[in-house]
Amino acid sequence: MLVALSLTSCRKEPLENKGNPHHRVCKTYSQQFEAVWAGMDQGYLFWDRDTVDWDERYEKYKPIFAEFDARPANKPVTIYEYNDAYIGLFEGLLDHHLYGRFYTPKGIPHGYCEATVRPGENDYRHSTDPDVERENQLKVLRKKAIPGTMLEYNPNSTYDIPGSYFCLIKGANDGELIAYFRFTNFFMVQMHQLYEYASNVVPDAVRAQAPAKAFYGPRYHEGISMEGAGYANNDSVVGIIIDLRGNGGGSVADLAPLIGSLAQTPTLVGYTRVKEGYGRLDYSAWSESWVDCPKNMHLKKAKPIVVLADIHSVSCAELATMLIKALPNGTFIGERTYGAIGGLYSGNATNIYHDLFYSGCFGDNEYFENGPDPYKNIFSYYVYTSTFHMVDSDHGDVEGIGVQPDIEIRYNKHLLESGTDNQLDRAIRFLRVGH
Repeated sequence: MLVALSLTSCRKEPLENKGNPHHRVCKTYSQQFEAVWAGMDQGYLFWDRDTVDWDERYEKYKPIFAEFDARPANKPVTIYEYNDAYIGLFEGLLDHHLYGRFYTPKGIPHGYCEATVRPGENDYRHSTDPDVERENQLKVLRKKAIPGTMLEYNPNSTYDIPGSYFCLIKGANDGELIAYFRFTNFFMVQMHQLYEYASNVVPDAVRAQAPAKAFYGPRYHEGISMEGAGYANNDSVVGIIIDLRGNGGGSVADLAPLIGSLAQTPTLVGYTRVKEGYGRLDYSAWSESWVDCPKNMHLKKAKPIVVLADIHSVSCAELATMLIKALPNGTFIGERTYGAIGGLYSGNATNIYHDLFYSGCFGDNEYFENGPDPYKNIFSYYVYTSTFHMVDSDHGDVEGIGVQPDIEIRYNKHLLESGTDNQLDRAIRFLRVGH
């Protein structure tokens, strides 16, 4: 209790007295800074373990924004100064979902300045783009796939539709198969609904669903077919690879039918908590977070499952990795994930802010969605930050750290470019020889 008191005693004026940061209208740099600082001070989830001294940041950056206000008209604040100020304010924070966007109508050269921050953006990243990595990995996969079994869908659409890939790989003995399935984000259930109810939007809807149906069966959006219509339940398949490398996350609605269905029973994936007040340490108790195993729609019997993931696996992809790793027949091979586990209340950012959980997104979502044009005379801002703090089933923290692999195989650019996917090779070896 004494520690908690010492941490909260240095807080600035309570948010209730300053106004909810979601609704504040700012006319100066300083007012914008105060609103953003207060919103984070009283709505950020990770103050109990973050090493950033948020009060020190206040003392350091308040004069900088005040100086911006004092600038003469012939020496306006540049976009570089503005951006650097916010990058410095947010630098090093643990929340890897955190994203901030800020606008001032007084900048140059286009009449305004826009600053963006994402503290985790450069943490643990590879030197190559994940899309380039995926193409190189697919080149290797095509050579390992049993001829005639490779199914691919690479969407070229403005819709947020995941690419998906399926193939069969030879097992250790004659007649034994390994079923491989990969998808690039967690919008598979929505994708199925999109094709079912608006198939004219995606003319090749049948081809788009083919990889998922081959692996899970025709009712993949509900789980794995008990009838063995998908290869996951085929008796000749002795091992499964779920490849989540480069998967950017998405909707938790996909977890039960796509990942929970690989289990035999509901699985404890971790624990969550939220804020229960505006104080930095006003947390709820930890609550268990289970992923359901769809009834009558799951694996008939346990098989070894390997999840491949890497530092480009984010958010829901990390939850899926945690879930498979928690299974008695699950193994995580690859490298630690990105570390953005903290979830949001809803996919619609317009209804996620401090009014609900004392944490989460705040600011002008209309600015985030529509740009600065409607806000010519005010200093708009939008901060996207986690609503739920999540730890794994052993109460181990993941935010800003990532899920740790059972067998670490780091990405090797030179091997991949020369035609060797060392992570996939290790997964195949594990399923063939058992270690």
